[in-house]
Amino acid sequence: MTKRYITLLLSPRTPIALLTRLLILAGGAIIIYLFISASPKSFVSRSEPYIPPPNRDFPVDKPVVNPFKSPILAPGAAKSSCPFPRLELYDKEIMKFYIKHNRVTCAVEENWVSLHRGVFTITEAAATKHKNIRCDLFPVLKESDFKVVEGEPLKDFKNGTRITHDFFRVACTADDGTKYHNWHAGIRHDEDILERKASVKVKGLDVDVIMIGLDSTSRLAWQRHLPLTRDYFVNVLNGIEMEGYNILGDGTPAAIMPILIGKREEELHEARRGYPGAKSVDDFPWIWKEFKQAGYVTAWGEDDAHLGTFQYRLLGFNDQPTDHYYRYFSLAIEPHYGDFQQYCMGSRPRHAVIQDYMRELFFLYPKKRKWSFTFQSELSHQDNNKLSQMDDDFYEHLKRLHVEKHLDNAILIMLADHGARFSKVRATAQGKQEERMPYFGIRFPEWFHKKYPQIVQNVRNNTKRLTTPFDVHETLHEIINFTGTEKANISNRGVSLFKAIPEERNCDWAQVDPHWCSCMEWSEVNADDPVLKPVVETIITTFNNYTEPYRSECAVLKVKTIKSANVLKINEAVLKFKDTSDGGRGRFGKMDDTTQHSKLLYQVNLITDPGDGLFETTVTHHLKENKMELNKKDISRTNKYGNASHCVEMKDSFLRPYCYCKDLL
Repeated sequence: MTKRYITLLLSPRTPIALLTRLLILAGGAIIIYLFISASPKSFVSRSEPYIPPPNRDFPVDKPVVNPFKSPILAPGAAKSSCPFPRLELYDKEIMKFYIKHNRVTCAVEENWVSLHRGVFTITEAAATKHKNIRCDLFPVLKESDFKVVEGEPLKDFKNGTRITHDFFRVACTADDGTKYHNWHAGIRHDEDILERKASVKVKGLDVDVIMIGLDSTSRLAWQRHLPLTRDYFVNVLNGIEMEGYNILGDGTPAAIMPILIGKREEELHEARRGYPGAKSVDDFPWIWKEFKQAGYVTAWGEDDAHLGTFQYRLLGFNDQPTDHYYRYFSLAIEPHYGDFQQYCMGSRPRHAVIQDYMRELFFLYPKKRKWSFTFQSELSHQDNNKLSQMDDDFYEHLKRLHVEKHLDNAILIMLADHGARFSKVRATAQGKQEERMPYFGIRFPEWFHKKYPQIVQNVRNNTKRLTTPFDVHETLHEIINFTGTEKANISNRGVSLFKAIPEERNCDWAQVDPHWCSCMEWSEVNADDPVLKPVVETIITTFNNYTEPYRSECAVLKVKTIKSANVLKINEAVLKFKDTSDGGRGRFGKMDDTTQHSKLLYQVNLITDPGDGLFETTVTHHLKENKMELNKKDISRTNKYGNASHCVEMKDSFLRPYCYCKDLL
């Protein structure tokens, strides 16, 4: 409203004298300044949770016409239809913005109470220290998806009593006069859920599903900021990471809705706040509805109510969507963050509280199948450097799930919605690519490898294929209705990760818009193009440097023939894309960015003389430094070298592809 009013005042069509307009604006500015200056800087509790304002009107908000056509593959087309970008874990441009933070530290004294196993318990440490602790519990009750209220207090709630709600405000006093005040989350004992049977017949894999998501974390950022967590997932749990997982649009809904619904936001009915005909998202075809019909207990939770995936721009739910729904707890505690140390709820970090809550499902429903999805934004939404603050706790959470055997019959999926979106990183070429390639990992129980070896093998092969959130949705379907491990039909935009995805799949097949597509573009370079001269010089110089210590025995190599040369670079649409402008849906937008290529990759096949050695090499041209780089791992000798290197093969076997012995000349 303020923005529109100021625009009105400045409009030449408004019948107000210019001087009058300026005076009004100046007066308004003074009032705003005084208001801001007078505002206290300390935390102020809100009586009601924040409700985002109506969506802004975007000039580009037209019905989306599907632009994709199934490509026709030419006979003998190149296998690698989607070459992934070669990204460096410690890229210099990215590392300028890297900061490692220490672990979140909370109150030294342990929380007095817990709701472990659905039972209210006063901890032994608190009971020993304070004596005769009496607690009142105030249930957190839903009023709407944007507001919660407290129910009637449960006075002097007895130690060891079952809880009948998931969330409480707890107030305790002890004989020594000490008081305790906190909010606690646990899984209630619910007979209706315990006795509920599957309403449809399914032929599934009979496993639990645990999904853990983080905001704004690329595959490489996950490695940088969560080394303990990733190491445990990959090296202890034998998790598998997808190297070609590609986003479908900008923002969390564009990533999560295709996973949970199998559709883009614009393919569903209008649900954006402030738009004509908008209504709640209850009747979307959520995947958790299918899991519930299959007999699963369902749980969905986000740690940041303000940034709720289905509430920030959308109208949210009228009815509670899953059996256990963490949002009500987030709404209750957000106004009181200032009562505790930063990122804490008493002695527990907030990121650990939501993880503890989801872990409790296994204690309350040991004999029922469970589907849970935790999505955490608080530490990474604005700056994913802060993820390092949760690495220890995340690692310990995975370890507890493993040690307590909750993973024995569960498929564990860890993912992110997209890479970092804050401007400094996003302004670099690698930052743009990382934004499009979020983390995705999947882990199977040990017995699963023996019972379903082809699923595991397909998933491992698919790590080198282009994959998207649509594929995750189809994979979830396969868990409750398994259809086999045959070759995936890539004429469908979404395919199960359990099937064999062909190498020819590209962004057209997967319906990824060009400006979101991370696949690199190959362009042929003529052998006589001057741009190749420094590239070829780098190749030959590298070969000869390898053999220099044995120059008396190894001949100096020269280029005999350049058989082929190609340059690999980021597609121009990725570099030009600046921001979305489609009503917040995160798909289409402005294409006027000026980000430049940071590197080019040249793949050169050449023959050397003497010896007719046939080599395939990939040279990286770092444009900013104008530096050519050729690593040993990027060189392949593709023909036999036989006895050509006999003079050094016993001295240094590494030189066999490069040395042509002078005594053979």
